[in-house]
Amino acid sequence: MDEKTVYEIVSALYDGASQTLLYLAIAVICCIVGVGLLVYFFKRDRLSVFFKYAVGIAAGIAVCALVVMTYLRFECIKADEDINLSDLLFYPILSELIIVVAGWLSVLVCSLFNKKATKIAGIVTAVGLLGGFIAIMVEMAKYYPTVKDWYEFTNTTGLIVSAVIFMLVIAVIYLFGDKRKISDTRSIVYGAVSIALSFALSYVKFFAMPQGGSVTFASLLPLMIYCCMFGTRRGTIVCLVYGLLQAIQDPWILHPMQFLLDYPLAFGLIGVSGIFIEKRVFGNKKILGFLLGGIVGAVGRYICHVLSGVFAFAEYANMSSALVYSLTYNSFAFADIAIALVAGSMLFFSKAFAAQMDKSGDMEVKTQVISETEEEDDDDFVYPDDILSAKIKEESGEHMGDEKVPSDIDAEAMRAGDGAVPDEES
Repeated sequence: MDEKTVYEIVSALYDGASQTLLYLAIAVICCIVGVGLLVYFFKRDRLSVFFKYAVGIAAGIAVCALVVMTYLRFECIKADEDINLSDLLFYPILSELIIVVAGWLSVLVCSLFNKKATKIAGIVTAVGLLGGFIAIMVEMAKYYPTVKDWYEFTNTTGLIVSAVIFMLVIAVIYLFGDKRKISDTRSIVYGAVSIALSFALSYVKFFAMPQGGSVTFASLLPLMIYCCMFGTRRGTIVCLVYGLLQAIQDPWILHPMQFLLDYPLAFGLIGVSGIFIEKRVFGNKKILGFLLGGIVGAVGRYICHVLSGVFAFAEYANMSSALVYSLTYNSFAFADIAIALVAGSMLFFSKAFAAQMDKSGDMEVKTQVISETEEEDDDDFVYPDDILSAKIKEESGEHMGDEKVPSDIDAEAMRAGDGAVPDEES
């Protein structure tokens, strides 16, 4: 069996699995919505429990889909003669993702114990990610000379300048977000679930573009909701990781800077989705903050793709202007975000979903300032549920300091009288 036949078989299997995943996603969503409505109308007190089960089931399906579809995509890449990425680029990117997963798990486990272990795990993970990133850039620099003759109109200066500018934009967005801990258990777990759900949904495509890009079944929605729940800083990190995953799923890579523009930076800008909710720009009207944040993120992603098209893939413009070609081609990004915004708006209109989102996230709670005299081994993160419980107790007046318990009354009676203990029968 020759390589062409193998590719055709694997490609057909991949396409069939994508269609099956589309139908499965629609069926699962319909079931969750249907059962959720029944719980809402007849067992509303069990709604929070149902929400946890729904997230767990969706996450399990997403992880299974992620593994199967990634494997099939990997086999397609190996069998396709036109995509020479299996050795030079695929394995370095895959290694970087393995470091991300291993680091994520180590920080998650350490966050269950103490602050010092979490910091050490975070530092080790950061060093590993930096080393992996350098390796990816080196391998891509080696790969570019092998294909640059096919792309005569590539403008490397434009790619470098564009990538540097958007790296600074990502840094500014991160710094502009509220300072929150990124090592607490809840945000790590929800971040992993959001990435898995988004990546699984990204295989559910309405149509795919010939040189990369597609319109999916609201694949960005889990990431956007995460940004609205846990803030801009955490959201940006999660979206950058998701961008790396996209480089494995749909690899159209020519130059190191083009890789940054089309994958980590483009999807990293989706991290701005929750910034208007985080800053309370619209007060309690969170749906407006969600919509505007999603539009801003989509525009940022679109600009990254357009610049990549102009400076890296002008060869495909044929007789038309490279800018016009890129502006038209990458307009699929707006269709993709529109589906996510419509689906997200339906969720935000649900009071039950909004309440559960507030309860699960920590956007409504300001992290307390930790004193410098606190012991280093203590866990210095204050969980949202603990803060909310303390606030409820304070408002309801559950303070026993001003009340007299029976033992205090007996002591006062003894001091006021002759020292005898009051007779219980009298």
